[in-house]
Amino acid sequence: MAEGINSFAYKYCLSALAATVAETVTFPLDITKTRLQIQGERASTIPSTTATNVPYRGMVRTAVGIVEEEGLRNLWSGVTPAILRHIVYTGSRMTAYEFLRNKVLKRNPGGRFPIWKSVIAGMTAGAFGQLIASPTDLVKVQMQMEGKRVLVEGRRPRVRNTSHAFSKHCQ
Repeated sequence: MAEGINSFAYKYCLSALAATVAETVTFPLDITKTRLQIQGERASTIPSTTATNVPYRGMVRTAVGIVEEEGLRNLWSGVTPAILRHIVYTGSRMTAYEFLRNKVLKRNPGGRFPIWKSVIAGMTAGAFGQLIASPTDLVKVQMQMEGKRVLVEGRRPRVRNTSHAFSKHCQ
């Protein structure tokens, strides 16, 4: 039994660590994507005569704009909840998939794991992981928008840090 628990913990930690590294490296792309999406939503609510004033700049120009207007550090604004999400989501998704594959759906007598079982295990594990990790996505996007809200728009910050953002949404 201890071997199963150690194997579970080991796989969980490795998958969470791999996802954390990947998220940290690619996070500047995520924040620029989020900023472009928000900008697009705002542009669609502006009358057509002023919609041309919205500076669609593309991914690279948006990233450069964040650095120029808010500082290099803000390319990683919101990375903490994103990492927390991956620790929860990726770790639980990977281990839930293996649990479903090995303990619930099991291999056929010939040792094969049919594609339909893989699909069911993958969908179930993914849904489970997303369900328990979705609050961190809300906090991540909110923190990604704080730099622009405070520095560019001159508004007061809604949240101070990751723990404040979580406590605000868990009330």
